[in-house]
Amino acid sequence: MSNLRIIVANKFWYRRGGQERVMLDEIDWLESAGHEIAHFSTQHPENDPSPWADYFTPYLEIGIDSTLPVRQRALAAGRMFWNREAARRFARLLRDFRPHLVHVHGIHRQISPSILAEAKRAGVPVTQTLHDHHPVCPGDVLLLGDREACDPPRCGHIDYLPCVLNRCVHRSLSRSALAATELFWRESVVRYESLVQAFISPSRHLAARVAVDAFRHTPIHVVPNAVPECIADGHASAGDTFVYAGRLAHEKGLPTLLHAAGLARVKLVIAGDGPLGPALRASAPPNVDFVGRLGGDDIDALIRNCRAAVIPSECVENAPMAVLEAMMLGRPVVATRMGGIPEQIRDGIDGLLVQAGDAPGLARALRLLADSPELADRMGQAAGDRARELFAPRRHTDALLAVYDQVLRPA
Repeated sequence: MSNLRIIVANKFWYRRGGQERVMLDEIDWLESAGHEIAHFSTQHPENDPSPWADYFTPYLEIGIDSTLPVRQRALAAGRMFWNREAARRFARLLRDFRPHLVHVHGIHRQISPSILAEAKRAGVPVTQTLHDHHPVCPGDVLLLGDREACDPPRCGHIDYLPCVLNRCVHRSLSRSALAATELFWRESVVRYESLVQAFISPSRHLAARVAVDAFRHTPIHVVPNAVPECIADGHASAGDTFVYAGRLAHEKGLPTLLHAAGLARVKLVIAGDGPLGPALRASAPPNVDFVGRLGGDDIDALIRNCRAAVIPSECVENAPMAVLEAMMLGRPVVATRMGGIPEQIRDGIDGLLVQAGDAPGLARALRLLADSPELADRMGQAAGDRARELFAPRRHTDALLAVYDQVLRPA
């Protein structure tokens, strides 16, 4: 494929989470392959430097911690549906950069579908990577009442009333109603699917769910996420600690993990922060150590020298980067059978899979690896081999370019 000019759009331009890590790594790999990338985002105060920042649209915080006055909150709410300023700035970028295609990631609630309409007006095809369940869930994460897994989803087919009735967004009636209305608008008025030529899903699980409940007529390509192979430098062998690295939130299964660690009597290190932090620290048994939020290199070092990484999620995960990063570092993963996780881990080969919310079952898995460092090392070796084969940058980039080629091919 000849070199392409691509606009990549996302509402944040810093490594806020797995979505941004995927996007920024993809940009690095595409540029290394000779393609030219322009950026489009919001003017978030934590953004990384970008030569395209003059095109970025103003940012208004609309999350639960927003301190905006009432008038600006109303403006931010309106921009969720159709951001005219973003459309104006994006149209200028389209004229100046003249891309072959546009690749969007997360644009809902900040940038809005308005930029997709500008791309259509300019005759530029659009691809979108789906990082969460937003196409079928106003709350993004398939949590009923913001507490328990909602699978299969109660919402879908332009019926988003269950989200409102169960207060699925921050347990707030008003926020749930706003999010449900935004998704109804997107599907029934904007007809979002007609503005995108191809969707990309990191997991078969998400692709199947979205194909049934949201995008029935547009191709959905499964392209697994990838991890930079450089993080695997050095030899990994079994230490004596288990590690959880991520957000400290109820849906991540952390109360279950603390219970399991107590039952199994294993050393557990928890790295990260979040709303559940104080309660977890207060209830943790003495064999659990909280180290707070760490940088990427420190997280890698922690996982490289652990017995196994633990992903005890009780929500419907898509394709967690935490799983792939541990595998690339040569460590096995103990995780729950939620969403796309079983597509990443082969039970008994690369790690161990347990039922969500099952503390005794999780404790047995932890104890099994605690009693056998040889088994942990054997699984870790298999995990590293699998990551380098299936979740490597070259394989991911080739698959991404194949999607682009299909989108750009004349009908």
